[in-house]
Amino acid sequence: MIITDEAKVVLEEMLKENGQDSLQATLQQGCCGSSLYFTFTNKKADDQPVLVNGINVLMEGEAVLKTNTVTLKINEEGKLVVEDTAQASGCC
Repeated sequence: MIITDEAKVVLEEMLKENGQDSLQATLQQGCCGSSLYFTFTNKKADDQPVLVNGINVLMEGEAVLKTNTVTLKINEEGKLVVEDTAQASGCC
């Protein structure tokens, strides 16, 4: 996973606003298989986050593999987006 410097600033602001300290990546099953789903959370004492550009990221199992092709960045409109180079365009 890559978090660009611009996305890091936005994520840090969002984490602070929500009183959270970590980004959590989990898998959700959909019509076309599993997809990454991101939420904010607070890490627990036994959690072992991965530090990505200064952001704590919690992920386990297959979510770790899915994040290998993911970049969190800011688009032309200034919005935070998830870009996955392994995901085909369209569904199924």
